[in-house]
Order: sequence, then structure tokens, then C-alpha cells
Amino acid sequence: TRGPTTCLVDDSDIFGRQTEIETLVERLLSVDADGKTYSVIPIVGMAGVGKTTLAKAVYNNEKLKNHFDLKAWFCVSEPYDSTRITKGLLQEIGSSNLTVDNNFNQLQIKLKESIKGKKFLFVLDDIWNDNYIEWDELRIPFAQGEIGSKIIVTTRKESVAKTMGNEKISMDTLSSDVSWSLFKRHAFDNMDPKEHPELEEVGKQVAAKCKGLPLALKTLAGLLRSKSEIKEWRRILRSEIWELQDKSILPALMLSYNDLPVDLKQCFSYCAIFPKDYPFRKNKSFSC
Repeated sequence: TRGPTTCLVDDSDIFGRQTEIETLVERLLSVDADGKTYSVIPIVGMAGVGKTTLAKAVYNNEKLKNHFDLKAWFCVSEPYDSTRITKGLLQEIGSSNLTVDNNFNQLQIKLKESIKGKKFLFVLDDIWNDNYIEWDELRIPFAQGEIGSKIIVTTRKESVAKTMGNEKISMDTLSSDVSWSLFKRHAFDNMDPKEHPELEEVGKQVAAKCKGLPLALKTLAGLLRSKSEIKEWRRILRSEIWELQDKSILPALMLSYNDLPVDLKQCFSYCAIFPKDYPFRKNKSFSC
């Protein structure tokens, strides 16, 4: 289960995606030849490959700073809820006085009025639902925007891209050289790898095991940066978890979880009871 996403990104943390960024920015600045008010650009790829990071990079790109009148970022995830999405977009574009609360019809009317005649950029992050009828219902207000409006969709599912969008952008894994650069950026941020040749050697092998997935690389690099003993690095490298057959869990995430203290493991287990993207309130939080 992943947490809610935001539109913020550290530019220094983006590796090997310049081509994808340039392609996406170019498409966001273009106007469809068919004269449609808006177009949908799906970003498709496996878990942890950097779909959300790519969307963040262009969302905050300087070239787009004054191109759109309205911008909104909304993490959809599961369960898919058209009312929640519509309300979230309204809140993102600064629409106040949402007295209509959870009345889907009234929220849609409000969104239609709010974007009428304005060029917008909406990001719908982490979509799983490929039900065309539900998408067709959700998108009705979007036609009121100005020509050149865009919607970026991130998804793991090819079927979502076909249902919602035009030409997709497919995300591949990183090359071995770029993978090592990303891993080194986080694992050796507080030391020079050349001064620790043993750690560097093992680190390169760990990075290779991550198979070009940015999420796996960052997770394990973050875990190892606090460990100065070579035996700790080798323990991670030689773990049997790398042979994990359950494809729904990245070995890197399981290794990171196993390294947690017992009390934090219990805390994670407790949090897993709640729905995906459940918003915890600070004054009602629990202690683990």
C-alpha cells in the first residue's frame, strides 16, 4: 500500500529521465490537431519505476509555469470514487464554499463552472480503475476547459491507458550506470565511496539486484547509508529475500521492513488495517 502523493519533487533526485521529461513537456505545450478541448496523457509502468516522479517533474517545470490557468494534483488510488476525485480537484484549484459536500451532481456542476474557459493541467495519480462508464461520467466537466488543457494519468495498467488516454508514455527501468548513480546519491551522500572500496563493491552488487527500479534503489540505499559495517551490507546482498516468489512485493521493500525494530513492525501492521490513502489526523493519531 502506498501513501498519498504530493506534486513536490527534488530535481536532484531525478536520474535518467530527461528524454521522458522533454517528451512530456512538449506534449503538454501542444494543441491537439483534432481541436479537442483537452487530451489525456497516460504514463504507464510497473510499480516503483518512477511514474509519479516523472509527473511531478513536469508539473513543476519552469516551461509550464505560466502556460496553464489552473493546476491540480490528485492521488486517486483505490477504491476509485468519482465523488472524491471531483471534490479533490475542486479543493486543489482553490474552490471554496463546497457546501454541496458529497453530492456528486452538484460537485460536477461546480467543477464545470470553475474550469469553464480556462486552460487546466490535472494530474490523476495512481489510477487502477479501467471502467469506461465511470471514467466517461467523471470527465464530463473537463470539456468546458480551454483548448490545450491536459490531464496526466499515472497507472500500472495498460487497460487504464487504453480506456482514458491517447498516446501513452511507457516507463522502462533505469540502465545499470544510472541505477548506480541513483543508489550512490543516497547510500554515499555522507561519505566518498572511493574511500570505502569494500562498501562500494558490495553497493554496486546490491544496486544491480534492484533491476533498475528507482523505488528499490532509493529504499535500499536509504537503509544502507546508516550502516558502516561491511558485514551489514553483505547481509543485505546475500539475503534469501531476493529470491522472493511473491511478485506483488519488491524484495527491497521487504528487506527494509525486516530491518525495522519490532515495535515499528507492529506499527506498520496496525496501519495496514486502514484503507489505502487513509488520511490520519494529527490530533487523533496513535502511538506505536
